[in-house]
Amino acid sequence: MPTSTWIALAVFSAAYVLWLITHLRKASSESKGDGLVDFFASGRNVGFWTALATLGATEIGLITIAYNAQKGFNDGFSALHIGVAAFIGCVLVGLTGFIVKPLRATGVLTVPEYYGRRYGQDVRVFGATVMALGGILNMGLFLKVAALFLLSLLGIEAGSSTLIALMIALVVFAAAYTMVGGMRTVIATDVVQFVLMVAGILLALLFVTQTVSLNDAVTSVSNLKGRAGFDPLVNDSFGPAYVAWMVLVAGVVSSAVWPTALSRALCIKDEATVSRAYLAASWIFMGRMVLPALLGILAFAYFQTTPGAGAETLKAAGDGRGLIATPLMFAEMLPGWLVGFLAVAMFASFMSTQDGYLFCWSSIIARDIAAPVMGRTEDASFQITATRWVIPLIAAYEVYWGLVYAGGEDIWDYLAVSGSIYFCSGIVILAGGLYWPRATRRGAIAALILGFSAVAALGPVKTWLGLDDLSAPVIGFAAIGLAIAGFVLGSLSEATPKTQRP
Repeated sequence: MPTSTWIALAVFSAAYVLWLITHLRKASSESKGDGLVDFFASGRNVGFWTALATLGATEIGLITIAYNAQKGFNDGFSALHIGVAAFIGCVLVGLTGFIVKPLRATGVLTVPEYYGRRYGQDVRVFGATVMALGGILNMGLFLKVAALFLLSLLGIEAGSSTLIALMIALVVFAAAYTMVGGMRTVIATDVVQFVLMVAGILLALLFVTQTVSLNDAVTSVSNLKGRAGFDPLVNDSFGPAYVAWMVLVAGVVSSAVWPTALSRALCIKDEATVSRAYLAASWIFMGRMVLPALLGILAFAYFQTTPGAGAETLKAAGDGRGLIATPLMFAEMLPGWLVGFLAVAMFASFMSTQDGYLFCWSSIIARDIAAPVMGRTEDASFQITATRWVIPLIAAYEVYWGLVYAGGEDIWDYLAVSGSIYFCSGIVILAGGLYWPRATRRGAIAALILGFSAVAALGPVKTWLGLDDLSAPVIGFAAIGLAIAGFVLGSLSEATPKTQRP
């Protein structure tokens, strides 16, 4: 790594840490104590601009940049449809307030807490278990992907010991400050990290397009990928079912159902601000997919015409080349000072997702599984302490799973499939409970059981079941259909207690 990159890395890292400490101190001074609302929902007083920043930061992590760049490298301009789908889905949520507004109006601190109020404590525990399982499995590759991206960017050989050391360092840093201040510190750092992420991505795009123009990219994709590089409907990696699946997953689910995003809605000061924030965030949800994918497309064009060490590294990477192509391009093309700044920006983007995910799943395990099972639903001290203890346990799992999982999916497809373990039932139970007075406990339990069938779309499981001929979107839609059928039939077969009616 050039000396200029080392110097820039040191300077920008020091500035980032100082800025981070300042915001953490500010968050600490604003804290009203260790109350549940303050720890789990940042005092429930988040305004529009902060809400926009925290929504953007949590959903634009280094993993997001990496998997979208991988999609762009592998599939060309046809991968951009994922961003358009995300925009459409999030706009629908912003305009209608689907799920986010009525859930915020209930005053719950976590999604499973609503399950408990609407369907009973056993559904709360069961639903929280499914939610935590899908969510923790979803974040299993975050560390490995982040470490590979950063090592490739900095030109450091990704040996096993180096990779493990960086993974541990990343997760320890994120876990440490998340344990201290809960959601308030998560949101405070999100604002800092959002600024760095946006600046880093835009600067990188500006510099890259000085060397590889969009015309160059169009020509390369056209020559080597043909129509499939532009039309997702004819691309073997996508197709009509996949496009429809993306409107649901990248748009509606990511913004209105996925707990890490939905937990932000629970922190916003009122329902009107929730709708405004989600409508404005639709541009962020599109940009987080489109801009990194575009960088991946430019990397594809760059390495078609630029021989050198990076091109040789890509050849040796085989099927994994799409994941490291973009950072390798940065390392070769960008000036040292920008590589150093970009490394810090990518580190910040990793933290912005890592802290939010660690806190979300640990709080659900503590508040919605441990507390009800142990009869501590009114014990604020127990729930806060348990959350802090669970965070390092999830972090340790991340290191382990990142090293052992060897599925064959692209990173984005892995995330969509693992997340569907929760959201195939979650979207049914939430929407059904909020909008259908006839919904009952029996229907919710049936939806949870049948929606779990989405696990069949996970690479190794699909192979084991002999379902390789079925695409993940088809299996996902089937799981949602089963969850809806179970929810409706189960609810209709049971009398509705008056206490369950909204």
